[in-house]
Amino acid sequence: EYCDMNEGLTAQLAVKVAEKKIKADFLKTTIKGIGCNWMVCMAVFLCGQAQDMAGKMVGIWFPISAFVAIGFEHIPANMFMIPLGMLAGADVSVLDMLIKNFLPTTLGNTIAGSLIVAGGYSFAFGRLGCNNPSPLPMSRVSREDLPVDAEKADSGPRAESDITV
Repeated sequence: EYCDMNEGLTAQLAVKVAEKKIKADFLKTTIKGIGCNWMVCMAVFLCGQAQDMAGKMVGIWFPISAFVAIGFEHIPANMFMIPLGMLAGADVSVLDMLIKNFLPTTLGNTIAGSLIVAGGYSFAFGRLGCNNPSPLPMSRVSREDLPVDAEKADSGPRAESDITV
């Protein structure tokens, strides 16, 4: 049944995980969702910053391993684990799964991804932080923050009269 993948110890673990995820408090599950998606976003950021494949793998591995070890809630993972437990015989209804886990986990994941991480980046590098001086070197700041002389120098090919020796 089910390709012999959900039997024995695997089925027992799936049942245990599904029932535990349903019994958690709404606020606690939401907070676990916030922590989880913050770690997932950090994994994506670190992967994007790495220059080689080994760096990308390590950049993903540490945050993802941390959220799994801590027990944070990630909605794509829960969309697999809870139905797997239900198939193995967990005492969980579809309504319980949706209201007691999917709703608070999705809410927490959304808060982390859209407000905390995206808001933090926007504050550091975008519109939310437009009144704050950038800690980055001037060459990495947008053109509007460059001094007027630098804009003139970068506007195109230089004439011979602009070159000082």
